[in-house]
Amino acid sequence: MSDVTTIFNNPLYTVQEKTTATGNSQIDKEAFLKLLTAQLKYQDPLNPMDNTEFVGQLAMFSALEQVININNTLEQLANSQVYSNALMIGSTIIGKTIVTTDGTEYKAQGIAVEDGVLKINTGEQYISMNQIKEIKA
Repeated sequence: MSDVTTIFNNPLYTVQEKTTATGNSQIDKEAFLKLLTAQLKYQDPLNPMDNTEFVGQLAMFSALEQVININNTLEQLANSQVYSNALMIGSTIIGKTIVTTDGTEYKAQGIAVEDGVLKINTGEQYISMNQIKEIKA
């Protein structure tokens, strides 16, 4: 009779750590197009792809391209909004006294956008907008 503990050494019954794939988990339109052309190239000529399947895949490709275009447009809109906000805030805050959350007062001398975050230049340092408690006239 075999030993009962040997079942636990079997890889089918042991728990292994979950690993993550290191590749790109998203497909872009170029990869999708390569996949589609490879599928067409290697399909069986005696059993070709169903027309509805093919049209469905072309529709998916078109939808993918539109989503990518919408994403690019939204990114451009978000970036322009950050700069628009910086100009609007800058035009009203420069020259005024700002008070930070720790109670320190600074005179705003300019504005800057660093990594998409609007910051106030005090001459000594750059202060993030979430550090400002009050703006004095």
